[in-house]
Amino acid sequence: MNENLFLTYFKQYLIKSIYFSIEFFDKMEKSGLKKSIVINVFFLVFMMVSISSCNYKTKNHLPLIPLQKGNFWKYRGSYNDKPVTCNIVVNDILKKGNLTFALMKGFPSDILGGEDWETTSWGLLAVGNEHYYKVSGPRIDSIRTIMLNEKSVQSCLVTDSDLFMEALNDTGQTFGEAAQLTRNDGNYFWRVTQKHAYEPSSIKGLKLMGPFDRFTLNYQTVADDITLDIVPGIGIVRYRYCHHGTPGELDMKLVDVGIQ
Repeated sequence: MNENLFLTYFKQYLIKSIYFSIEFFDKMEKSGLKKSIVINVFFLVFMMVSISSCNYKTKNHLPLIPLQKGNFWKYRGSYNDKPVTCNIVVNDILKKGNLTFALMKGFPSDILGGEDWETTSWGLLAVGNEHYYKVSGPRIDSIRTIMLNEKSVQSCLVTDSDLFMEALNDTGQTFGEAAQLTRNDGNYFWRVTQKHAYEPSSIKGLKLMGPFDRFTLNYQTVADDITLDIVPGIGIVRYRYCHHGTPGELDMKLVDVGIQ
């Protein structure tokens, strides 16, 4: 639901409740019921509705990935039944208008490089809290140069094939490269397959208060598929990769965070 529409309905509800309560108080007083009891009941209902409203707004304003310099995520899991660990770190941040460009270090898929895998550098461009684009290689310096140019209008920074995440709403949501979204085999675009309440008590270092929602996203190709569990306000809490041919299964879970 659109936030403004929600608030409009909420205000209308409160106004109607006030009129109803005035009439209700008058009837209850005439019937002999103590006004203090009625007031306490009304106050309790009002507080419950208010808290629900705050939760709605809070959950819908959480960034998918909190981007602050120094933030980190530590993962532990297995690759082909062997224990592995990896980290994601925000090395630097560049902001301009509603754009936030984060220079990142490390990603769970680095482990797929084999025994001598190396930590990769990559960039994540957030447009508000709606769209997140993942880039690598020379594209990182290209975006930095354009954003640092005061005369630039910031166009052509990314393409839809760079889209990594977008604001998550519910199951059935799809996003990705426009040319692939019409495919009827479900391949080569992101799909939100599940949405559940999430309890983050197993994550060390987390200081944020809930409630949290966990969204499960899947990206499938002919050769392999990737499954992400994302919790807005925390980030990627689980990363899974499965190759359909040569054995290759990676399962990483978030175990420790440092989020400012």
